[in-house]
Amino acid sequence: MKIATLTLNPALDRTMYFGDNIKIGALNRAKTDRESVTTIGGKGTNVSCMFKILGIESTAYGYIGGTNGDAFAQGLRDYNITTDFTRTLCDTRMNIKIITDSGIATEFNEAGGVISESEKTDLLKKIENEMYNADLFFMGGSVPLGIEKSIYKDIINLSRNKNTRFIIDCDGEALKYCMNNEKKPFIIKPNQFELEQYCGKNFNLDGDFDNALKQVKEESQKIYNDTGVIVLCTLGEYGGLYCGEEGIFYRKSPKVKVRGFSGAGDTFLTAFCSVYFNLYDYGDNRAESALDFAIAASSAKVTKRGTEFPTVEEIMSAEIL
Repeated sequence: MKIATLTLNPALDRTMYFGDNIKIGALNRAKTDRESVTTIGGKGTNVSCMFKILGIESTAYGYIGGTNGDAFAQGLRDYNITTDFTRTLCDTRMNIKIITDSGIATEFNEAGGVISESEKTDLLKKIENEMYNADLFFMGGSVPLGIEKSIYKDIINLSRNKNTRFIIDCDGEALKYCMNNEKKPFIIKPNQFELEQYCGKNFNLDGDFDNALKQVKEESQKIYNDTGVIVLCTLGEYGGLYCGEEGIFYRKSPKVKVRGFSGAGDTFLTAFCSVYFNLYDYGDNRAESALDFAIAASSAKVTKRGTEFPTVEEIMSAEIL
């Protein structure tokens, strides 16, 4: 199976550890007993990295630039991932992740530089050629300056291969464009905040998410006049949900010590798809088994520093399996 991933706005993620008494407007020193770590980040590249750990090959596309981009490219080479990134004049961004002793996580993310029209054209040409053969195409993350919020929808419409399945992990306008389009995504994966944003209301854990997922799926069934999209929703420490033809399934996350939350949702999505699309043999390879494996993988991931990913052994030893 041919797999491609796209990260329009990748980043170097700098994760730092502090005590619980962080003060705004004052000097805060990182803890000396927990080393800060810099790792590559970005939804598509995270998916490619996690697939590689599971023994599954993919090709990663996106933008990189400047010295941060050089470091990012080296990080991908360390994983032996096939890449075809487009160079930009602007530097790849740096994101700061703060984690306290009690596991509270705070993010400070740069917006990223402006993508030029020629840089946009160069990348779209590569992607259009790739999609003649791609079976699964993962796209996600923030849209950089200089590119329209409709970019993911536009890329779906570039595809000449009716068998390409698009897996989308984005939010706001970008997600709404994808859900009101002539060609549908196969899977969308909002987190709790993104689902609330899409539906225009906040949810409680008791039953509200089931109704929200049903709402999104039923809307897509009307738009596309078919079975609609598969909706995966991650709920952070509370677990994750699946809504598809088989029904709605929920799995609770085990309690673990959080060391690095970046990439947990991407790990969840990759692990789910690896089982669901029969790329990785686990259980009966149906939706419920895929959801079990996804929860185990994301739970194992947050015990790792920064955007480090768990090994297969660490996933299989997670409490849920």
